Amino acid sequence: LEKRVPVVIPALESLPHMPARWARLIVMAQEMLTQQAAS
Repeated sequence: LEKRVPVVIPALESLPHMPARWARLIVMAQEMLTQQAAS
């Protein structure tokens, strides 16, 4: 990371484990792509 702090995503902090966090991250990415395609 070369002395850089990883980005903290508040929407993922409350999830119990990494599989749930990955699933939520995929949903967030799909939502972002849908929004970009609409504009």
